[in-house]
Amino acid sequence: MKKTIVFILITIAINANAQKIKFSRVCNGGNNNLLTWQLNSDTCSIIEPISIFAKDIITSPYTLLAGNILATTGSYVHINANVPSTKEWIYYLSYKKLCGKDTIQVNTDSLAVDNEKPDSTILDSVSVDPINNTVLLGWTSNKTRDFSSYYLYNYDRADPRLIENYKDTFYTDLNPIDPRTKSLTYDITSSDSCDNRKEYGNYKHQTIHLSVEIDTCNNSAKLKWTQYIGWLTEKHEIYRNTNNAGFILLNTITGSVLNYEDLNLPNNSSIQYFIRAYKNTLGTRASSSSNSNVAINSGKNQNPAKTKILQVTNNNSDNIEISIGKNPLSNYSSIDLFRVEPSGNSSLIYTLPENENSYIDLSANNQIQYGYYLMSRNVCGMITDTSETSNNIVLKTFETDIDYLLQWGRYFTWNTGVKEYIIYRATADNISNATNFVAIGTSSIDTNYVDSKTNNPATCYYVKASEEGSIGQSKSNTACFSIRGEIYYPNAIVIGGVNQTFTFIGYSIDLSKTNISIYNRWGQLEYATSNFENGWTGKNQNGNVVSPGVYFFIAEVNQGTEKHKINGNITVLE
Repeated sequence: MKKTIVFILITIAINANAQKIKFSRVCNGGNNNLLTWQLNSDTCSIIEPISIFAKDIITSPYTLLAGNILATTGSYVHINANVPSTKEWIYYLSYKKLCGKDTIQVNTDSLAVDNEKPDSTILDSVSVDPINNTVLLGWTSNKTRDFSSYYLYNYDRADPRLIENYKDTFYTDLNPIDPRTKSLTYDITSSDSCDNRKEYGNYKHQTIHLSVEIDTCNNSAKLKWTQYIGWLTEKHEIYRNTNNAGFILLNTITGSVLNYEDLNLPNNSSIQYFIRAYKNTLGTRASSSSNSNVAINSGKNQNPAKTKILQVTNNNSDNIEISIGKNPLSNYSSIDLFRVEPSGNSSLIYTLPENENSYIDLSANNQIQYGYYLMSRNVCGMITDTSETSNNIVLKTFETDIDYLLQWGRYFTWNTGVKEYIIYRATADNISNATNFVAIGTSSIDTNYVDSKTNNPATCYYVKASEEGSIGQSKSNTACFSIRGEIYYPNAIVIGGVNQTFTFIGYSIDLSKTNISIYNRWGQLEYATSNFENGWTGKNQNGNVVSPGVYFFIAEVNQGTEKHKINGNITVLE
């Protein structure tokens, strides 16, 4: 019986001395401090709220900071603890607990604000995945007792924070700044449970950036790459991928050499490279890979060949436009476009750069038939291909008493030939308004067509050649007929009266292309315009009504395809 009683007393004594509340941490949160604690599981219970005592000077006595704090909250925020400046606070918790029948007053251990930072974390390597150009980061785990998490940074972004509160020791940057354009810089730091972070910026790592220039003339490639920043490099390995068969080791270079020339590339192949650097530290084996460059084509077989003119046509502005068909398997430096005159003489009229596929020949007269051909240059600047000669279609028109006769030259461009020629016609009161073209006939072989005259003042035509077995088309110049006759105009106008507008009247007149100058009897210019659609209502250039009297005019009236000079006078009446 005594032994049993002694055992019970010992148990009670042990529980009485144990800490029911473990005061674990005080964190600096800027203006405020955060206190945290945990409840231990035992047979005792807390019978009153917690009181918190504190002092901000080590030699001062503790004073009551707060009372009536529920133990189950697990934390307390000391508001404005560091206002106006940071202080060296020390805290302890006081509470009462009931153990069996005994009530015990307990004071926890005192704790100061935790400003101690964890040990530094340093990246082992930063490497680019040569397959998908993502960036891989790795490091050794932080062994600090109160370590909490990692923070990763990438200095190439506007906001360098890459990821925060990260727990693992390996991270993949799936959406980096394109590592094929530049070296990328990364860093890491660590934090504890109070989010005290170790300074960073002294141990940056920078990826290897590889650039490649290929010489298809000499069938070689020059590789240049940047030094890996983060540790000293023992050697570089060079890997090559030919025709997507997978990367294989091409060569190994020791020391600090940062370039390599790959001679005798396989012909007519797609080539990719990447570089791997190895660390020069005894007992370690870290490595880093560069970006893989964009696949480039090798071999002299990529010289321009089978470059052709797709079509020579008159565009909507009735200018001759030449469209180019490049060979997608060829490498071009430029394409020279030549024009052949009716005399047979040819001259270079334009050099198309790599990104252009068409040219408008503004200096050509579309009523003259020209020949066009191409001479293509490879990346070495040598001419390796000359195209067939193509021509524009020139439509000529003739008039009889009852018909309009159309004739045009054959179109030579497409290897498959011309399927048919389609004739289009538009009619209007003048040539400028003849824009409503509709197809009126076709011809598969003949290069002439007869159309009956219409009663319209203006009739215009063009011809389109369509490619056999494809969608290519070539449009001729536009040719027009117009009915012409006398041009009439009034000899007087009345300001504000019935006959208040001076204008020209007659077949096929295009007032929008008619210009006129009107002078008073002293030879002073009163009004001038190059578009006479609205006529003249007796107002000068400032919009004021002129004085009654006789005025003189000089005009060029557009009628059909001709300009008629007319001089005369007009009387202005009130």
